[in-house]
Amino acid sequence: MEIDKPTIRWVAELSHLFLSPEEEAEMKEQMKAILDYMDILGELDLENIEPTAHTLGCSNVTREDEVGESFSVETVKKIAPRWEKGHFVVPRVV
Repeated sequence: MEIDKPTIRWVAELSHLFLSPEEEAEMKEQMKAILDYMDILGELDLENIEPTAHTLGCSNVTREDEVGESFSVETVKKIAPRWEKGHFVVPRVV
């Protein structure tokens, strides 16, 4: 697949990259190689292959929720650095 200069410049702009003419030429060759490889992958017969999220066969190990002993509101209120209207007050994170 052939990549033209406007496409290289468009991708660079989307990526917030400022490329010199030499870098544009290098990027053109690299993108062509990537797309050629994707074309090869597109030729594979994947009809009987199940989709996977990962290849390790891991599963999430969780425990059941159990009702247990907890602190009273009064105890938590005493140890809270700042408490207003029944809630902890924490610094704003932006």
